[in-house]
Amino acid sequence: MKGVYKMYEYDFAISYAGEDRLIAEDIYNEIKEKYGDYSVFLAENEKHQFVGKDGERFFEKLFSKSKQVIVVISKNYKQKKWTRFEWDVILERSAENMFIPIKLDDTKIIGLPSNIVYIPYKNNSTEIAKIAIYKLLQYEKKQGILRKTDFEKTYDSIKNSEGALDKAYQLVKDKRKRTPLANIDYPKSHYKPKYKIVGNKWLNFSVIRRLQLKIQFPNGLSKDEVRFNIKHCGAKEFNKEKPDALAIFAYCKDENFNGFDCMYNVAKADFAPYGKWEKAEEGFTYNLPIEKFSWKIEFFKGYFS
Repeated sequence: MKGVYKMYEYDFAISYAGEDRLIAEDIYNEIKEKYGDYSVFLAENEKHQFVGKDGERFFEKLFSKSKQVIVVISKNYKQKKWTRFEWDVILERSAENMFIPIKLDDTKIIGLPSNIVYIPYKNNSTEIAKIAIYKLLQYEKKQGILRKTDFEKTYDSIKNSEGALDKAYQLVKDKRKRTPLANIDYPKSHYKPKYKIVGNKWLNFSVIRRLQLKIQFPNGLSKDEVRFNIKHCGAKEFNKEKPDALAIFAYCKDENFNGFDCMYNVAKADFAPYGKWEKAEEGFTYNLPIEKFSWKIEFFKGYFS
């Protein structure tokens, strides 16, 4: 499984003519801002990778090592020498996963069958990004490619953090214990709790105890409502379990929902020393009181638009 995953360097590569750069950037931004956890190659942002190198070899490898290729087809694309080269390389991809065609005009290009289904561009980058993500997920499922869950990525970040093993060993060796943390207050508001806890996992490393929660929201809440519900859930679970750090991933089963093991699609929150999940060791080591804990909440743009 891991071997299959490492074959690829990017989830998406976007092929476009320089004159159509703004449209390509718009599609890129929609994928990155609304879906986040996907790697996208856009030449304008990656010039440092190929300037001074054999361009043909670089882009041949790029398009063969990308799971999906988005092609912005236009009169400019057809006329440019370099994009014609890219097009020839893209046509060598597997027939069942060749490319995602986006047409800006009625340009006909050799290799694009007249009966192929394409997406006409009409300032609809949000729709294009959504379709591209769904095609990617379908491809990954068919190929047996498994993405790391939020839990796995968070746990890896703990294990790989600088000095983590040394700190963990020293805490165990010293038989270090901390003063029990005080309770935190529930948020005061006229809002009512509207969340449902759908999963919880402990990410314990040495004597440090971190708790990760997954919660589900209905559609249509405001940022203030989401913030209230996250803090309400956080207070309830923190006071019960007293972890050294708490993380909450919030989901909604709307059009941006790809499963509870995928990226959150409402918000992500940490309640930890100084609002930083990675400061849990420091909080334990120095016996930091609850007053040194704070919230850090990141909202997912797509849920509120």
